[in-house]
Amino acid sequence: MLRERSNSRGILLAANPDVRPYAGISDGMVGTTISHYRIIGKLGVGGMGVVYEAEDTRLPRRVALKFLSEELVGDPEASRRLQREADIIAHLNHPNICTIYEIDDHNGSRFIAMERINGVNLKLHMARRTTLPDQEIVDIARQVAMALQAAHEGGIVHRDIKPGNIMVASDGMVKVLDFGLARRFMLPDTGEVTTYGSTIPGRPLGTANYMAPERIAQGPWDPRSDLFSLGVVMYEMATGRLPFAGASPFETVTNIFDKEPPPLRDYAPARPPALVRMVDQLLAKRAEDRFASAAALVEALSVPPRSRRAWKRLFSPSER
Repeated sequence: MLRERSNSRGILLAANPDVRPYAGISDGMVGTTISHYRIIGKLGVGGMGVVYEAEDTRLPRRVALKFLSEELVGDPEASRRLQREADIIAHLNHPNICTIYEIDDHNGSRFIAMERINGVNLKLHMARRTTLPDQEIVDIARQVAMALQAAHEGGIVHRDIKPGNIMVASDGMVKVLDFGLARRFMLPDTGEVTTYGSTIPGRPLGTANYMAPERIAQGPWDPRSDLFSLGVVMYEMATGRLPFAGASPFETVTNIFDKEPPPLRDYAPARPPALVRMVDQLLAKRAEDRFASAAALVEALSVPPRSRRAWKRLFSPSER
């Protein structure tokens, strides 16, 4: 269940942790065959359900099956969210976005069959190493930004960018997962921009530490809120800390609205100035003060491999 309380601004905030004690579909699922998928293990648990690893009995591949948790099986809104997630991912065909194969039912419970990624999420990846090298931070951020560019150009805002929803494969490939909170901010046929707020009036869903001010305030859906979230992730990769963390979600919300984050250099003085400036811009309180688009961020993060001098200039010690 989501937990909610009001902060001093009268905003209801739902605390949605990345991982919680498993209380969903029985582990008796392991070893069973559902449709043409033989379940061989459990990959993890999220705020909405449980993900299993399975073998496709029709094709030589392993897949991930995402089920609603048992308490949400009869919830029409949860089922709609799962269907919407499948529709959105199917609409987005990009190498940095997890591929969906199908959505189906099993004994009245819907599930999504999707790409099984050989790697770990960024949260675990960082936990193993605390902080990451400069070039790896840039490479991960660039690939996430490329996924966001594809989503935003398709009229989709993700609304839940965080390390738990970013997979880092063993070959360095990055994939963005979990579009369960994603929404269209632009209608595909007319280009009309929508101005809807939270999924549930008065209750913004997501993880407080990574939410942009306008997301918490339930302003119009704006793709630049995803860039703020990516800025939080980049700050965390660079320092091993969260920029706005408080003792409670409500203190965190206050920090996001009212306080500047501790300077990145305070925790990581050797980080390149270009990287520090980039993170600072992404964490701007006002959306219009951030990068104008994910495409602009991709351009800033992209240095042609042949241009080693450009790479050195980007990370020039003389600017420190």
